Amino acid sequence: MTSNTPTILLLGTCDTKLPELLYTKAQIESNNATVLLMDIGRHETTHEEISISQSALTNASPSSTPIPDLATLPRAEYITTLTPYATKKVAHLHKSHQIYGILGIGGSCGTALAAAVMRDALPVGFPKLLVSTMASGDVGPYIGETDISMMYSVVDIAGRNRVLEGVLDNAAGGIAGMASAFLKRQRGEREKKVDESSRVKIGISMFGVTTPGVTRARERLEEVLPGCEVYVFHATGSGGRALERLVREEQIDAVLDLTTTEIADEVVGGVLSAGAGRLTAATVRDIPRVVSIGACDMVNFGEVGSVPPVFREAGRLFHEHNPTVTLMRTTKKECADIGIFIAGNLSRNSRDKGRLTRTKVVLPVGGVSMLDVPGQTFQDTEADEALFSTLEKELEGSGISVVRDSRDINDPDFAVAVADELVKLIRGE
Repeated sequence: MTSNTPTILLLGTCDTKLPELLYTKAQIESNNATVLLMDIGRHETTHEEISISQSALTNASPSSTPIPDLATLPRAEYITTLTPYATKKVAHLHKSHQIYGILGIGGSCGTALAAAVMRDALPVGFPKLLVSTMASGDVGPYIGETDISMMYSVVDIAGRNRVLEGVLDNAAGGIAGMASAFLKRQRGEREKKVDESSRVKIGISMFGVTTPGVTRARERLEEVLPGCEVYVFHATGSGGRALERLVREEQIDAVLDLTTTEIADEVVGGVLSAGAGRLTAATVRDIPRVVSIGACDMVNFGEVGSVPPVFREAGRLFHEHNPTVTLMRTTKKECADIGIFIAGNLSRNSRDKGRLTRTKVVLPVGGVSMLDVPGQTFQDTEADEALFSTLEKELEGSGISVVRDSRDINDPDFAVAVADELVKLIRGE
């Protein structure tokens, strides 16, 4: 094989799906790619075309405690037991540049295991494809905040037939093309004369009701920092988790966290929470960051009928954003709780180390969203003040600057101001 031929990792449960895996392996190879076949089955399978056996995964553990026989474990326990071993191996293959794409094939158990490995072992941008019987339903738990592509198998992966072979043919061609493009891109980046490390990569959080402000801030950053890369994350829960992940992976150098609305969902019980770890990745790394409280005036639910009775019966203020999205105004007490949450996740490092941080908080007193300005549904100055004052109180002595700005979050001048503040932090001014 030539150096232009990518190697793809194919993983699946060889004890239940070996014929389908071997067929897929051959199809990938027919698309000018080499294949490593990894067995993640519960029962050990021996075959000359298996490159990485189940026992090779488990025997590679440095732990002195032997793992139990996987074949004797219940399905759920087998998955949780084998996943860390497979993850460690795949991470090593990636970091040592031995693979340029990964394709998984599985039913419910194989999908759960393969998806977990892809999520934890591989960075965003690395080609990941998963053919699954589970791909026609809610795939959020499998994909998480990553870029896993899922393809529905249509029929069960249990015996070859025309329909399944067509799906597997497409998957083989797809991953071969993705891996080839990734390999070419990786080599191209290494050969570039321009040092990519000098380009500042900035993450910004947005929501529909903060879009004008985010758009102007992005434009300002691109004006002041020519060549910077700006990534905008939709604050839908998965968007916030993706932002946190890329910061952890050091793929983002600075953050303009204008829209922290996912925290309102986490605190109050909405459907778009990004989890309790929101804001923590940049805190741990202490990278340049400007934080605001965009859309913290609202909690998200689905269609009107999906709102929990505890809120409907309490006479809460709602706004029907569209037929599938219902927004609920946060109360004074909830806003104070949101402020406590934000302050806690922003200041943990600064309090521990007793030093100034590269984080600044800017509060748009004129309104935190399109709906929180004069004449709009969610304007509530008392609730907003509870959020503002709580943040100021909780961050006192933390080394984090908290500034009030009289404008609303979508005011173009506010957007320029917060973008300029981030630039100052990036430049160390």
